[in-house]
Amino acid sequence: MPILNVEPRTRAQESTNAIERMYITMRHLFNRGFYKPMGVSGESLRESLLTLRPEIYGSIAEEKIELSGLLYVMDRLPEGIEECSYINLTSDEGYQGSHFKAIIPKKRRRNCYRIDKHQMNIEVTRGRSEIYDILTHLTFLMIESHKIMKQVLVGDNGSTTRDWKCLEAVIGKTKLTQQEKEVAVTHVATILGRTFEEVMSVYNDFATAKNPHQFLSTIYHLGNLAKKEI
Repeated sequence: MPILNVEPRTRAQESTNAIERMYITMRHLFNRGFYKPMGVSGESLRESLLTLRPEIYGSIAEEKIELSGLLYVMDRLPEGIEECSYINLTSDEGYQGSHFKAIIPKKRRRNCYRIDKHQMNIEVTRGRSEIYDILTHLTFLMIESHKIMKQVLVGDNGSTTRDWKCLEAVIGKTKLTQQEKEVAVTHVATILGRTFEEVMSVYNDFATAKNPHQFLSTIYHLGNLAKKEI
């Protein structure tokens, strides 16, 4: 009986297969009309993204939180999306004449609208390529949010770590003393598996005109979203 030697897949082959699976999954999601990134419908997309490990998403496959990738994604998605459980991708719905104010991401010219505290609508004007872009960014966010959640939950009763409680205590404050900021960063660094210096190096890059401490808010709300799913 002949002996068959099965060569292990190369990194290039794994990446090619992952890309093919991603496009097949996304076409399926187009037909379905919705998906939950951390649910069954998003499982294939998550696995493909973790296999592909795009450079822009940095250490997505590691336990520590990817800071540069998070900044890249947040710059291309609307402010406040980390607070929303429902994301709708729509065509131009004619919100220009309504009370809804357009939210335009820092580095993407697309109109987005915060419908209520749970829902964000994102207008898609450039077809499927733009949808692919948004879906992969959202999947990355959900992967990172669950990393945060796993670091802060203790036991099976929903209890959280002291670091999370300390972060929670400063959320909503737009003014922090330097001491308060550095204490908060110390707790967040523990949650993220990063050093104090690494967190401080990106802290101001997340700042917005409304909230100079947006980084803390982003981490908190991402973790909170994941907590609500369990």
